[in-house]
Amino acid sequence: MASTAERGDVSGRRHPFFRGSLDGDARAAPEFGTLCGHRTASNPRDEGDIIVTLLSSAAPEGHALEMVVASDDALDVRHFSVHERISSLFEATVVVMSGNAAIDFDAVVGQPAGLSLRAGSQVRTWAGICSQLHQVGVEEEGLSTYQITLVPDLWLATQRRNYRIFQQLSEPDIVLQLLAEWGIEPEVRLTGVYKKRKYRVQYAESDYAFMSRMLEDAGISFYFAPIEGGTRLVLSDAPHFATPRQSKLPFKDDISMESGEYATRLRIGQRVRPGRYTMRDHDYRRASSNQPLSSAEAANVSIEKRLERFHYTPGAFLFGTDRGDDTPSADDRGKARTDEGEAALLSQKRLEAKRASAKTCTFDTNAPDLAPGMVLSLLDHPRPDLGPDRRLLVVEMTHSGTFSSAWSHACEVRSADVPFRPALTTPRPKAIGVESATVVGPAGEEIHTDEFGRVRVHFHWDRESAMDDRSSCWIHVSQPWGGAGFGGTNLPRVGQEVLVEFLGGDPDRPVIVGRLYTNLQKVPYKLPENKTQSGWKSNSTGKTGGYNELMFEDASGSELLRMQAERDLKKLVKNDESVTIGNDRTKEVGHDDLLRVVNDRSRQVGNDESITIGSNRSKTVGGDEDAQVGGNRSQVVGMNKSSQVGGHQDEQVGGNDSLSVGKNMSVQVQLAKTETVGIASAETVGVTKVLQAGKSYEIQVGKTMNVAVGESQSESIGVSKKVVVGEVYELSCGASSIHVDAGGNVTITASDIVMKSSGPVLVEAGGVVKVMAGGAIKVQGSTVDIN
Repeated sequence: MASTAERGDVSGRRHPFFRGSLDGDARAAPEFGTLCGHRTASNPRDEGDIIVTLLSSAAPEGHALEMVVASDDALDVRHFSVHERISSLFEATVVVMSGNAAIDFDAVVGQPAGLSLRAGSQVRTWAGICSQLHQVGVEEEGLSTYQITLVPDLWLATQRRNYRIFQQLSEPDIVLQLLAEWGIEPEVRLTGVYKKRKYRVQYAESDYAFMSRMLEDAGISFYFAPIEGGTRLVLSDAPHFATPRQSKLPFKDDISMESGEYATRLRIGQRVRPGRYTMRDHDYRRASSNQPLSSAEAANVSIEKRLERFHYTPGAFLFGTDRGDDTPSADDRGKARTDEGEAALLSQKRLEAKRASAKTCTFDTNAPDLAPGMVLSLLDHPRPDLGPDRRLLVVEMTHSGTFSSAWSHACEVRSADVPFRPALTTPRPKAIGVESATVVGPAGEEIHTDEFGRVRVHFHWDRESAMDDRSSCWIHVSQPWGGAGFGGTNLPRVGQEVLVEFLGGDPDRPVIVGRLYTNLQKVPYKLPENKTQSGWKSNSTGKTGGYNELMFEDASGSELLRMQAERDLKKLVKNDESVTIGNDRTKEVGHDDLLRVVNDRSRQVGNDESITIGSNRSKTVGGDEDAQVGGNRSQVVGMNKSSQVGGHQDEQVGGNDSLSVGKNMSVQVQLAKTETVGIASAETVGVTKVLQAGKSYEIQVGKTMNVAVGESQSESIGVSKKVVVGEVYELSCGASSIHVDAGGNVTITASDIVMKSSGPVLVEAGGVVKVMAGGAIKVQGSTVDIN
């Protein structure tokens, strides 16, 4: 905080009409003549001049009263009463008389005004504005009585009620900003360092109430210090360290013969006050078992230490810092973390505010210069704690008197050895219930959030901030379910209207508890037409019109659950999955479909199954494949079919097996082929059949084998052919036949038998060779030997 010297010339409120007139002869001073409304040669009044005056009254010797208001009327002060206190606005009530029975209220009320008292050489002036003017009496002599209320300029701040957000500012900075808006530049006497506060809200309260609350929270007092011709607003966090009044004030029990300054009718007392002050905060960055707790305890008050004031104050320990864990999004406006050191200091300030009134002292005095914020010492009092070496802080003064009687000045002081802190008397506003706000973010950003799923909003009452990411602090969003890395989350998006509640009713602690549909943010299913529909429907970023959806239709007879994945859908079942469909199921895959089953797969179809493949189909079975068809099976291949079996193939047909090949058929067996037919095997070849065996060819028939050739049969054997028949072998052609039986008989039957040989012909028999003929027997050769 900048000191007074650093801030430059800090002037107080000095009324422009006071020119020191109480210090001299009014009739000899042109300035005072002006104040009285008289024309002088050196200062003639213009027609539009509204400067007016307050005439001196017939006060006790050495005393004078003077008041100035902004109207063209002469006033005579009859009575005055001024009350002033540290961290309060002073208020002066002045009764005056005027010869004008119809003073223009508009020319006085809300306009500059001032009251000045002179007692001997001491002059005390209060400058401010007239907040009230009442005409309370009219006399026959033509005089009218008015009552004027004088307050400081700062009083105007009590009349402006506002909603406003302050971010990343300390409490003194907030107050100075507001004072500057009112054109008030205070004298700043701060000894402490005040860190930034993340978020503070002026909520349905006056500027003055909000400033008072900020100063009380920080332990800073304010008061109006007397200066020449007026008052100066002072902000101080240690008024008890102020420079003491030069002259000590003597205590006098009997003042009947006193002519100098004195303090009399002194009352001093002590009361029980809390001796311990404990505060607890809640830090969402910490575990529940490690929430910040700070406590301050007074010394040497053993009984009062048991009188603890415990307060739960969420956010009280949160201060601006450059330390702490890194959360860049959450800290985009600056870091704020729980500060244990500041927490301890804050608890100590709260305790000092509670104990500041433990010992009080009041007295009456005739010293009009005493004012709140002044430090003084007493003389001649028998109590050591009121000795001349003990410093006392003036906390309250009441001045009163009339034009013709002695004036009274009542003073309350407290020991300056005890730090003075203002009490937390300004009511904290309560945000009752919920209110709506609009989610905001940077330009062009649809979803604006931080690491904790918080968003920013623009409150409807906020007239100052733009609807962007600077409208508020990050605000937590209530979710349907939350845990350590699990739960449910659904972030409000920029432009959506949300419901905001405040923890403990504190406007500084907002939390989003709900969402609202509006004319701009319409429902996902048109109402009331679709009143039976409910569900969740998201919205793809980039204003593409896409969405993910889970919709429920609850209309009786039309119940429906609809799910849409705008792009990809991933489903993970870590154990079993069971799906039961009561009726039909249709599944359409726009591109590829991949199914991986790590272990077994079983598929049961109660009735028919139809599979249509538009192009190719590839089927790979790593082990065995078993296909069972309870009825018929028909397989139609429009073009080619290729079947490869790496090991064995076993095909069993319980009934008939029919194979029809429209063109050619090729069967290749790399090793052996065995074909077994239980009863009969019939093979029909329309044109030609070619059978080739690379080495051996063997046909085994259990009983009967018939080979029928419609025309010709040709058999070519490269080496040898052996035909073995167990009983009868018969070869016939038309009327000719050869009959061979197991008994060793060979019978050749033919109409003609011709035996030709280019070499010898040998007929050899172990027994008789008989040649029989129905006709002649001819033996013809070059030589015929008959043995």
